Order: sequence, then structure tokens, then C-alpha cells
Amino acid sequence: MPGLDQKTYEKAVQLLSNRLHTTGELHRKLKTRGFEDEGIRAVLKKLEDLDFLNDERFAEIFVDNLKRYKDWGYFGIKAKLSARQIPGDIAARALENFFTLEDELLVAKKFLKKRGKLSYEKLARALSGKGFRSEITSQVLKNSD
Repeated sequence: MPGLDQKTYEKAVQLLSNRLHTTGELHRKLKTRGFEDEGIRAVLKKLEDLDFLNDERFAEIFVDNLKRYKDWGYFGIKAKLSARQIPGDIAARALENFFTLEDELLVAKKFLKKRGKLSYEKLARALSGKGFRSEITSQVLKNSD
């Protein structure tokens, strides 16, 4: 590939073969391994052009998986997207499209079933700690009485 550093490209592809990464994560990992910024940016651009790297798709899959298999609320998922270096606008779209209030309510109910019989305060704290919105916490606790 003319203009691309082959070693940077090969390392990036190797990292992507292990699991999906965001552009920010991949940049950070390559930088940590001593690759130059200019070469990294060129490789990331090429991988985006080839659709091997797509933050929008990553965010959608990530939100959908957390919704299905984990017990995180809106703010918990938003924080996890941020930790994965997903840009704010992409994170907001993914949450809007893949994690509705109804979805969050279902996740909160599932979470409460796992928690068993705890006091109202402890359940409220647990829900808050998992990043559920206050309106969801209020609604699910009101209905659990």
C-alpha cells in the first residue's frame, strides 16, 4: 500500500482481528506501541474507507449488546461509550436509536428481579449506580411495591 506504513497497518489489522475497536481505541493502542501519529492517522483513514473501522456501527452493536446481556441504564451505557472513545454525537445517536425509555425500563425490571428483596433506598442506590435515569428508577420502584 503506497503511502501507508505496512507495520502500522498490520498491527492495526491484528488488533481488529481480536475484537472490534473504535477509532480512538485503535489510535491509543497503536500510539502506545510506539507508532507515529502521522502513520496511525493514515492507517485509520484507510481502515475507515475499507469499513473495517466504523465508530457508528461499533456504538450500535455495543449499545445493543449491553441492553440485551447486561444491566446498565442510560447513563451507565453512555459512560461506557465514552470510555471506548466514541464521539458524543455518535454515542447520542446510538442511545437514541437503540436504547429507548421502554428498553431501559425492561432492563431495570430485570435488574430488580436479580437483586431480590432489598429496601427501597438500597434498590434506588443500586439503580442509580448502574446509571439508570431517575424517571426510570422512580417508575420501576413505584411498580415494585
